Amino acid sequence: MADIFLLEDDTILSKGISIALEKDGHRVTTAYGYVEALQRYAEKKYDLFLLDINLPDGNGMNFCKKIRQTSQFPVLFLTANDTEGDMLNGFDAGCDDYVSKPFSLDVLRKKVTAVLKRTIVDQTRIQYRDLEIDTAKCLVFLRGEEIHLTATEYRLLCYLIRQKGTVVTKAVLMEKLWDIDGNFIDDNTLRVHIKRLRQKLGDNDQKYIITVFGIGYTFGE
Repeated sequence: MADIFLLEDDTILSKGISIALEKDGHRVTTAYGYVEALQRYAEKKYDLFLLDINLPDGNGMNFCKKIRQTSQFPVLFLTANDTEGDMLNGFDAGCDDYVSKPFSLDVLRKKVTAVLKRTIVDQTRIQYRDLEIDTAKCLVFLRGEEIHLTATEYRLLCYLIRQKGTVVTKAVLMEKLWDIDGNFIDDNTLRVHIKRLRQKLGDNDQKYIITVFGIGYTFGE
């Protein structure tokens, strides 16, 4: 099950795509224009983007460029503009593939499934600088050497690295991190976990976990 962002100005086609993908268990967020897409994109993280190119108030390629500023999740263009020049422009904008209109909804569903499978495989190993996380085995390596984290430290690190480049507030982190007994983690406990995690990462200069004073934390540059 994935969170899919669908930008398509044809309301009938958008509804048909949404129903087809929701049958496969996916959650679909829809937008019908460029401005609306910009607003909805900021609401949450998405696993896959399906974008029309020709929009009444903008261009899907420009929206793809916006996505690529903060996300590397796959982008598929849904378009009748399938000439070689159009496709090259789309790949330059950052898309991963094209689905040419008109298309079968069953074919689209198969392509979405294939793309998501590849993405899930790629996401089992997350790397940033000298730090690598194997999420399939719950292992963390620093400069090739395994470092041992507690369950809470591991969840904290994984959550922050998946939000790389985004400021995460203390309130959000405390909401996400519950211990095994269901006791809520307070602000002081969160600071202790951050401190211990930094010590294990050798992160005294905050090249991994960066404090945003008065707000929370961010990961990476």
